[in-house]
Amino acid sequence: MTTVFPLLRLPYLVLMPVVEQMELMERIALSLLSKRARMFLKLLKMKGEYINLCLTDNKIKIGVLFDNGEQLRMDISMIRYQEVSMIVYYQNLKCEHYYIQRWYGTLPPIDYVLPIMDVTHCMLVKQLVFPKVSELDPGYDTTIPLLAKLPKIEEVGVEDFTSNSFSWDSRLQNVLRIVFPVTSAVTIPYHALKPEELREIIRGNFESVTVRKYSVDYMPNHDMKFSLNDLKMTNVRSLEIAGPAFEVEDLNRYFKLWKKKKCNLRLEYLQVATMGCERRKLINLLLKGLKVGIYCYFGTEQTFRVLGNIKPFISEIEDERPTWETEITRSDGRTATIRIGSHGTVSFYVWPESTNDTTNREPNQSSFMRKFPFISNFYNSCIERFK
Repeated sequence: MTTVFPLLRLPYLVLMPVVEQMELMERIALSLLSKRARMFLKLLKMKGEYINLCLTDNKIKIGVLFDNGEQLRMDISMIRYQEVSMIVYYQNLKCEHYYIQRWYGTLPPIDYVLPIMDVTHCMLVKQLVFPKVSELDPGYDTTIPLLAKLPKIEEVGVEDFTSNSFSWDSRLQNVLRIVFPVTSAVTIPYHALKPEELREIIRGNFESVTVRKYSVDYMPNHDMKFSLNDLKMTNVRSLEIAGPAFEVEDLNRYFKLWKKKKCNLRLEYLQVATMGCERRKLINLLLKGLKVGIYCYFGTEQTFRVLGNIKPFISEIEDERPTWETEITRSDGRTATIRIGSHGTVSFYVWPESTNDTTNREPNQSSFMRKFPFISNFYNSCIERFK
């Protein structure tokens, strides 16, 4: 017969040394028992750098990274009525230990998230992901009490949806309205929302918005067309939109407005796909009236910094590569690079405010060619004649 030991009834001076000797997994398990247990464990000040959450209707994946190199991952799922299975993976990078443990609980999976964040002092959700679901699943309704209490979220991601399993009238819109006020970045499929809802997102005050298609075989909604006015109204620092959603002429007008400081001044990066047309025609339409010289792209990829991170040319078209680029200058002296891919993807990189600051740009052309661009123009014109 096993005798229950009243751990939490020990005096404080005795209890704390016992708790300090516990492994991380044991501390987390103890914190889930009661608020009183969590109160003592919070005094240990386990510092979590950030937490990742992946939510479904009956399962939650939690990942916590601690400042001492330890990692904790929990897969919490409802296995039967009022019985929850918690599979815990714990890795200590310093000691190279990797543990797997299974616990059982009685609370719904969603109710374990906030206590874990509380006891680990983790106030940053680095990524919040909503996976593929069926419109018949009631799971999103159960997440609303949690989402309303989440602190700052770096990125909200919505995984692949297909037209057979998802409807525009789903509960996703209600969930996104809750988390958008506390998030700074959004990644969402083309076909997850209505066109007017996507327009509302790209006009929001986000750091980054990415609208993409997750399946190679799935074509974006052909009704998803954005206009020059949509581009003018954007307020994001980084915007990526897959699929032929923009007319080349509208992009040309947008770049002209950018030169005159009559559009989004926060913009650091823009990547859009254009309607398929012959490359030379695309270049002529895109750069018409911009008064710039074309630089032939020599294959050594130049990279830029966007939101503090290196941003190379990455297209959703597998074999696309950058082929042409040019530079334009705004009325206040700010410079930007326009890069054109082999399949019509257009990227727009804005340099830092100071032209002497190269932190957002890592050049691959010689300083001679940059100082004397007319030589590069002459060279490119010669190349064109011999093609």
